[in-house]
Amino acid sequence: MSLLVIMGKSASGKDLVVNELIKKHDYKKLVAYTTRPMRDDEKQDATYHFISEEEFIGKIKDDFFAEYRKYLTVKGIWYYGSAKEDCGTDDKLIAILPPEGVESLKSKGINPTVIYLYSNQATIKNRLAKRGDDKDEAERRMKADNTDFRRAEMLADRIVYNNGNKSLEEVVDEIAKWGGALT
Repeated sequence: MSLLVIMGKSASGKDLVVNELIKKHDYKKLVAYTTRPMRDDEKQDATYHFISEEEFIGKIKDDFFAEYRKYLTVKGIWYYGSAKEDCGTDDKLIAILPPEGVESLKSKGINPTVIYLYSNQATIKNRLAKRGDDKDEAERRMKADNTDFRRAEMLADRIVYNNGNKSLEEVVDEIAKWGGALT
């Protein structure tokens, strides 16, 4: 199995970069499970497997997840997790995970290549405002990210900066190089 994990704070550009890596470098997205509400531009079983909290907790009890996490948001509790069976395929997989998810995978003997997609606070704040995120939730996420990503640099195999001074193509190619897609 070849698993490339993109780790980054809210609005660091993770989804955009992952979508380009899938298009340009034939990665297959590891589709995670979540209990959060689906956004207008998202698709069931493509963006996430959207399930109820009851279903998610049942899967935790069944030891279904390789990693999972729980977030207390301004809209309630949201769960996210990656299925064990998805992490065990021979596909060239790509996933977006927070540090907690990376640590959980590593504790289970799954050793992905981890890229920390870093954006500074000013860039993140600007991106969150531009995309129209709920202001209270955006502030909560920024504050939580500052705590959650304290160990990110130690967990990463490589740090790639995405503060708007490189093109999307440059960022994607840099990640592909370190993720093994470019030789």
